Amino acid sequence: MKKSGGKYFIAIMLTVCVAATLLGYVKAAAQWEAQWQKTLAAGKKEGKVMLYGSEVASAVRGQAPEFKKQFGIDIEITTGRGSEVAQKLRAEKAAGLHLADVIISGGNTMFSVKKMGVTEPMDDKLILPEVTNPKLWYTLDHLPWLEDARHSLYFYAYPNRDISINTDLVKPGEIQSWQDFLKPRFKGKIVWSDPSVAGSGFNGFSTNILNKVTDEKYYRKLVATQDITLSRNQRQMAEWLARGKYAVAVSVPGGAMAQVLDAGAHIDYVAVKEGTYLSYDSGIVGIAARAPHPNAAKVFVNWFLSRDGQDFAQRVTKYMSARNDIPTEGIVNPKSMRVAGERYFVGANTMEKWINEDQKKYLALAMEIFGPLIGR
Repeated sequence: MKKSGGKYFIAIMLTVCVAATLLGYVKAAAQWEAQWQKTLAAGKKEGKVMLYGSEVASAVRGQAPEFKKQFGIDIEITTGRGSEVAQKLRAEKAAGLHLADVIISGGNTMFSVKKMGVTEPMDDKLILPEVTNPKLWYTLDHLPWLEDARHSLYFYAYPNRDISINTDLVKPGEIQSWQDFLKPRFKGKIVWSDPSVAGSGFNGFSTNILNKVTDEKYYRKLVATQDITLSRNQRQMAEWLARGKYAVAVSVPGGAMAQVLDAGAHIDYVAVKEGTYLSYDSGIVGIAARAPHPNAAKVFVNWFLSRDGQDFAQRVTKYMSARNDIPTEGIVNPKSMRVAGERYFVGANTMEKWINEDQKKYLALAMEIFGPLIGR
């Protein structure tokens, strides 16, 4: 009887635990749904959301009618380059104006406007479970926040493979590491996006040093021994690689490479054992402090970071979403997709300290190292 009673007690306790768990789920569901409906109703009363941003913000203009149909909220859009958006927000703040609700731009802009006090923490403004569940993002155990203060979240995350080769001149497996560039075989055969000025070459140079992929000694030896060519003309570098003038190109942005790849050039990206850094491009979103339409801003950001919103963003820009549940086939170039097992790290231009404090120091270092090659 005692054994039977023990089993009965355990069964009751298990039933109670399951019921409590289910009750917790039901309660949590009721809470977010109530919060969402309240926010949506308030957003409809506000009537519109003011979006400031660059590339993807421009594309949202075409989606505005569908957004209005679904949520009853208009989208008004102010677009420009990141620096232009930052300058506009700075001028508005100085004039005591608060016109922006949502900002979408790149790391430099988002860190800049955060420093101005234009943005505020956004983690308490994310409501939909499909947005707040970290397992639905490639980061898996946390949301892809740009910084600890959680003012901004990056919604793109695609490998920035810095090394491109002419496949007629470089055999598969011939380059497996950054150290391979020091081989005599590649002397005079490398063109590099100039690291001594702000841009892709400088970002790659800084990122590699900060992540201990390479170091100062490596670059000094490379400059001294390998007769590399620097250029600031991205399209020209891509064409030089395509024509075989150079066997390897380093830090040429994807846009320039895409043009020659689409034309049928025998070019490929190389993944090296040290790994590569992820790019966010202008794929970072934040909500403005003292937003004039705060609830409409929440509705927009929750939609934009949802599966539907990110499917839209990925389709119009072809950049891989940081979500891991968005279809990519036929949309994102396979060469620009995250690959299971590949090592990834963050780019220097997505580090707040680097943006605010270290950028000038590394630029001076790049100028010192690569200075002898400038103008060649």
